[in-house]
Amino acid sequence: MQMAAQSLGMAAKNLGMAMAEARVDLAQLRNNITIVRKQIGDEVRLLFPVKADAYGHGAEQVAKAAENAVDYFGVANIVEAQELRRNGVSKPILILFGSRREQIPLLVDNDITVSVSDAEFARALGEKAQNVRPKVHICVDTGMGRQGILPDKAAELITTIKQDDRLEVEGIFSHFSVAYSVAPEHRAYTQCQLHSFLDLLTDLKRRGILPPLRHIANSAGLLQCGEKAFSPPLNMVRPGVLLHGYREFSAAWTEDIKPTMSMHTWITAIREIPKGCAIGYGCTYHTPAPRRIATLPVGYADGMIWRLSNQSDVVIRGERAPIVGRISMDLTTVDVSDIPAAAVGDEVELIGVNQPADLLADRIDAAIEVIFTAISKRVPRIYVG
Repeated sequence: MQMAAQSLGMAAKNLGMAMAEARVDLAQLRNNITIVRKQIGDEVRLLFPVKADAYGHGAEQVAKAAENAVDYFGVANIVEAQELRRNGVSKPILILFGSRREQIPLLVDNDITVSVSDAEFARALGEKAQNVRPKVHICVDTGMGRQGILPDKAAELITTIKQDDRLEVEGIFSHFSVAYSVAPEHRAYTQCQLHSFLDLLTDLKRRGILPPLRHIANSAGLLQCGEKAFSPPLNMVRPGVLLHGYREFSAAWTEDIKPTMSMHTWITAIREIPKGCAIGYGCTYHTPAPRRIATLPVGYADGMIWRLSNQSDVVIRGERAPIVGRISMDLTTVDVSDIPAAAVGDEVELIGVNQPADLLADRIDAAIEVIFTAISKRVPRIYVG
């Protein structure tokens, strides 16, 4: 395989000097996309959210690897959209959240599709459009509660925008709140959101103002709702973490979807510590007996989640070594007493085949995305495939 390297915040030539590496398999990413594409069919649009630096995987390289296989990209704001445009991404880009009025000229100049949920912002966007007709997607709040127009007001907003004619209402979307949960009450809530959105789309079709693109399903929604997530009138899906290789629900068609990122560091020191000694800030761990403690040159400034202190582990020579003491800004300490062959210079798996991100997330009751987006610019991304 041809290997390419990208450093976020440091030159590629310094990769060998890094204290940790995040390795991203772009061939596996493309394979994951192919599997999802086969499931939804060619008639359904595929929007790939690459917000938050593609969930920590590196937006530029990920978008370039995926561009020929997806229909749309999704980002959080104009800064992320501009980054993609500067790096040659030409596919449509939807900003999934609200934008500031001061950003409207940039939205127009960069040909960005804009989320809209109020008439005043839409009017301001239309006023800035000259010789172009910006595309908008109407954001609807079916139960997330953080943004969007309520379903019973959506038709009025769409009618108002269409009367102006300076904007193109290309799409309408909503977002699931608890689609990742198997709890019966959460499954019922997800179905309630879905039916609320479908009822709205039926009404819009009756009025003759149904936008061309309609979407609500994220990764979890796609897996939980199955074909309902992309059957007419729905015709677009927005899987993010699924394309990076993590399945929040088991489904036969996802068996070959695999994680694309791993993260590694190396042991820089091993010390023999007597019984009763405190390890790390806060004296949260004391050695119960003489222990062999290894130091790793990574901490929470690199992406080691602080909450994993004293309740997780790493993998060394195929064996688990518990994290002991608090994870600090730059260092983590692990107990290698039960791995006698462990030595300075050994590679350490922080995230990977033996240490998947969803396992780490479960240990701190967090979303998988929390693990990835914590990986900082001090950790260079290495791309393979």
